[in-house]
Amino acid sequence: MKISSFRYIVPQALKSIRSSGRITIAAVATITIALFLCTFFWMVLKNIDLNATIIEEDVCVVAYLDSTINTEVERNAIESQIRATGGVDTVTFISKEEGIESVSERFGDIDLVETLGGNNPLPDSYSITALSTDYIPSIAAACEQIDGISVVRYGEGTVEKLFTVTGTLREAGLVIMLMLAVAAVTLISMSVRLTIVARRKEIMIMKWVGATNSFIRWPFFLEGLILGVTGGLLALICVLACYTGSLDYITSTIPFISVLSFNEIWLPATLFTLGAGLLLGAIGSLLPMTRSLNV
Repeated sequence: MKISSFRYIVPQALKSIRSSGRITIAAVATITIALFLCTFFWMVLKNIDLNATIIEEDVCVVAYLDSTINTEVERNAIESQIRATGGVDTVTFISKEEGIESVSERFGDIDLVETLGGNNPLPDSYSITALSTDYIPSIAAACEQIDGISVVRYGEGTVEKLFTVTGTLREAGLVIMLMLAVAAVTLISMSVRLTIVARRKEIMIMKWVGATNSFIRWPFFLEGLILGVTGGLLALICVLACYTGSLDYITSTIPFISVLSFNEIWLPATLFTLGAGLLLGAIGSLLPMTRSLNV
């Protein structure tokens, strides 16, 4: 298509948008709301993934040694068996002194040994990380079978429930985003279809004088893109403003939750929202052309 053709296509697309009136406003409003919620849920999913990744990295198997294991030779033998277990990434020995010191730090650097009358009830242990969280249960089960290990802990039950919840939230967010996208595409299709119906006689005349199908379709396609991008821009402005306010609130009231900073999220959010707006606009304009534009 010649560049000069756009001198006709762009004004015609803008004319169609103006002539649609209320349906255009409704389409842009629906796209804005849909993309706002889509981007919002996308941001939630990104932060869920961030926290899930942090949790997965922190999950480890702790194998406590029997009090009868006192020599380095015995400990090395147990460590060798642990390392030979499938899925093991790292194995770190933690002495009872290091263990009690770590617990003391959690309670504000309280000297627990002194509080307990000079007795350290914690045994020596091994902290075991896995190549993947999928290996955690099998590693724990294998460690329980090793002579010299008395107790094995990895947060069994709680860890599985946590990962189940995060997976459910991801799936729910994707379903909601899909439903909102369908609503936006429907409104764009209605707007373009009404324009086609209103200009059917003009389209017939253009066809008689030799206009190509692509030349006739381009204004309607551009109309859908304009509606999609306009709604995307409005949604982006709103969602970034809300995210900034929510970021300050969350970091000040729930400091133990990790949240992506504005600098980390604004560019991906911009690409996601505007890209989704273009895609919805393109799909919404193509659907009525394939069904209603008989040229």
